[in-house]
Amino acid sequence: MYLCRVASVERIALLREAWAPKVELILQTGWGAYAATTLWGCATRKYHSYLSLWIDGQRYEILPQIEEELRSEEGLFRLTTQYWRDQLAWAGYRYLEGFRGLHPWIWTYRFGRLNVQKRFFLAEDPPLWLLEYSFTGEGFPVLFRWAPLWAVRPWHTLRFSYEHPPVKHEGPRLLFPELGITLYLAFSPAPRAIPWNYLYEAISYPEEAQRGYPHQENLHTTELFEWNLYQPTNLRIQISPLESPPTFQIPSSFSPAGSTLKDILHAQAENFFLESGGKTYILAGHPWFGIWGRDTFISLPGLTLAREREDLFHRVCESYLSHLSADGRFPNTIPGEPTSEDVGLWWLWALMQYSRLRRDSQTLWERYGEAIQAVLVSYLHRIAGEDGLLRVGAMPPPSWMDAVVDGNPGVYRAGALVELNALWYAALRWVGEAAPQEGIRWRWNLLAHRVINHFKPTFWQKAKGYLADWMDLPSVSWQIRPNQLWAAAVPFRPISDKIAELVVDTIETHLLTPRGLRTLSPMDPQYLGTYQGDQPTRDRAYHNGSVWPFLLGAYADALLGLYGDAAAPKIRKLYESFAEALWQYGWGYLAEIYEGDAPHLPRGAPAQAWSIAELLRIAYLLRL
Repeated sequence: MYLCRVASVERIALLREAWAPKVELILQTGWGAYAATTLWGCATRKYHSYLSLWIDGQRYEILPQIEEELRSEEGLFRLTTQYWRDQLAWAGYRYLEGFRGLHPWIWTYRFGRLNVQKRFFLAEDPPLWLLEYSFTGEGFPVLFRWAPLWAVRPWHTLRFSYEHPPVKHEGPRLLFPELGITLYLAFSPAPRAIPWNYLYEAISYPEEAQRGYPHQENLHTTELFEWNLYQPTNLRIQISPLESPPTFQIPSSFSPAGSTLKDILHAQAENFFLESGGKTYILAGHPWFGIWGRDTFISLPGLTLAREREDLFHRVCESYLSHLSADGRFPNTIPGEPTSEDVGLWWLWALMQYSRLRRDSQTLWERYGEAIQAVLVSYLHRIAGEDGLLRVGAMPPPSWMDAVVDGNPGVYRAGALVELNALWYAALRWVGEAAPQEGIRWRWNLLAHRVINHFKPTFWQKAKGYLADWMDLPSVSWQIRPNQLWAAAVPFRPISDKIAELVVDTIETHLLTPRGLRTLSPMDPQYLGTYQGDQPTRDRAYHNGSVWPFLLGAYADALLGLYGDAAAPKIRKLYESFAEALWQYGWGYLAEIYEGDAPHLPRGAPAQAWSIAELLRIAYLLRL
């Protein structure tokens, strides 16, 4: 059983300006509250906010920063750390003694003889936002001032002007006129409230600047709150959608000391679920992704079934099925219209994983039988050819390799795509075995037979020794990419064991790294081994060399399918190597991507649902 390091940081590490502000803390609740910051408590992205709220599928950044200041006989000190006009203007991190925890977040400061502990927590039930300060030691009396710096804006934007205050504080009520919502603010003990209608101009987010985006905005405060402290004191500040929430105590810190990698991934998995309009969704990643269909279905088995949450599996399925179009297509984003052709195939893949892990297809047919048929018929009528293979256009991007650069696909893929057709064949075979009616089984088995007769002639060439990425006669792509792996990984393979072994060998030779699979062989002239620069440069590297951890799920499926338990030690070694990755970028999370070149630095979103989900599914398959 592999044990992970303690989720804590000492003062000497927190003083590392090249590291600490780049490690991001992220929390998400089912009821829609979200928080993100850094080990310094400093907002370095426009997506960082002590309080954000999901409303109708969109997130709004409410409270990007808090000004925290204390005065004593030893001087004036700030707890807050923040960049202003591209300079580090508030440097509260210099007083940090340590940070620990996954949830709550706990910062410890020392100001001369005074110790301050700051604890932050998002409660699920009751729905609460909680911030506590404990003042201990000597150095009293102390004047502590606390001012919320509001933005109240959509998450992908920045804000500069405020015709009216974004928040109105009336008694315990916080009114947000632009959002049409009311929250309730409470303090213990009660502070003095001082009107403070002030615009904090040119607050800077250096990570946005580095990514080539606008990176400054103005934040607005309407009042500050202050306490005179004469002895050790605990302060509590809470925000809730409930006017009178029940009493709640912040729990002791979840400490992964002595915990396994699986325990931490299991706990962090909860941060990807969102309840909205009576439905349950999976958020693709933090801090900038929303609800994505493809990511939902690839993540679904790992985030639910591998955690023994079968009820959650069905809630997410039924929520997404409510968006199934009349012609049997899923949108890839919510809100959104159907654009990506692979989303329905990934839903069928998720159902096949359920059938595999639960050894139960009857439940799926009772709940989703009509939808399964509708999705299959949609593919058959819209994009299946006479040979049974699915064929797609290059735009809009039809697969998970969906980056667009200057209006063109970052990776051109058109015609018959290898993974779409592998998933298509597997789905047909699964329905051909699992459907309760003989007529349904016969119909789809007949089509599966046609597909397999044309799969190998389309994608395989013995002289190459691996599968083509796509075929659109007279064009064919023999670039070595991971998409071919799904032909060896799906429950019903459209290729022989021997070809599957050769595919796996190719993947291991060209694409396998300790952090996942590269999206292109380093031997290819289009390979890009780093993921840096402006957005077009990053988008070109996104699927042309960058490493994706979620692809290890397909790799594990292929190895276990071919070699059984004999493959387990190799898979487990890869799995356990991620323990150290948990604390490099997203605190307690796995990143969306890693660079193709060693040392495979984490890039993209700091916390990605399918990265965690597929590691959890691997742990389940290995019976860890």
